[in-house]
Amino acid sequence: MLFYFPYKHQKNRVYKCKINDYTEIDILRNWVIAQNPDNNSSSHWWYSELPADISLLYSKIASDKNIITMFSNNAKNMNIDIINDMNEIYVTAPQKVISSDVSNTSDKIFYTRHIDGPYFLFPFASCYRIILGLDDNSNVVTCFNMIPQDTVVKKGDVVAFDYHREPHYIYNKNKEITNNHRVILKIHYCIYPQWAYYFGKILSRLSIQYNRGFRNLFLFTLKTEEKYKNNIAYLMILSTRIFHDIEYYIGYNNISFASMMYYIGYLTHYNIFLLGCLLIHYARKTIYVPENCKNVALKRDIIFYYVIYSFQIYYIYYTYLLFLQHTYYTNALLFIYIINDMKYIYELL
Repeated sequence: MLFYFPYKHQKNRVYKCKINDYTEIDILRNWVIAQNPDNNSSSHWWYSELPADISLLYSKIASDKNIITMFSNNAKNMNIDIINDMNEIYVTAPQKVISSDVSNTSDKIFYTRHIDGPYFLFPFASCYRIILGLDDNSNVVTCFNMIPQDTVVKKGDVVAFDYHREPHYIYNKNKEITNNHRVILKIHYCIYPQWAYYFGKILSRLSIQYNRGFRNLFLFTLKTEEKYKNNIAYLMILSTRIFHDIEYYIGYNNISFASMMYYIGYLTHYNIFLLGCLLIHYARKTIYVPENCKNVALKRDIIFYYVIYSFQIYYIYYTYLLFLQHTYYTNALLFIYIINDMKYIYELL
């Protein structure tokens, strides 16, 4: 959200449901395996690249009533648009399932804590990614580390999360050898109120462009022995980690709110910045903190606003002391100047 009021809880943007009919799921997975996916790196098929019969099955799954009901229950009276230009089939190679200690290629991003998209502060609309399992995967775990919650996406399991706001990563439960590919569908939806039609369409277009551009860069650095491509992959992983850590340890919402308070205080010359951070800290701490709180975002916000308002109080306090000290020295110098001036006048007389 562009305008953020952090006295409210940050909503859980991870939803789950299950598809009961496996007919389309089995057909899709059989088609994927028949394409001989790579055994050494991940494989991808865009929705637009699928044969007509397979894309029809894909669309049928994307429109499954259980998925639509899941969104409707969590986002009432909202428009739900399928973003086909972002949809894809994703395959994890067997070697990648064995260990997360992958080489320094772009595949390592999936094992790195990350947020998929950059439009965290886009208002009035959300882009959701669904992960839908096509096989009985039992080793690859998807971790949503801000909740925190671990999820093993098996056949028919559906996990939806906010594409631009929810940190996550994958890891492997054990080191057992497996020859099976892990196949999932990545389905995307834009959810927005009816009155925010243009916001939803703009976010959809921005998400498509970003997803396409990032995927092209991902594939460009996926298989290579060239040093400069390895360096690009390293920078991708590093920037992804930094973008995630800013959200995990500080929070983009907190940055936007604190910046707004600072700007208002700058314009009005009142301590709005201090009072805003102070009130939010105590509101979160006294009203919303249950015993043995496991909400990472809530703990982060309490610490963030405590640090911000404490530094402000210390700054005001020491500035006041320096002002008094500065005034004392100024008066002393002025007194010496007056004595010398009086002596000079006396000598003139």
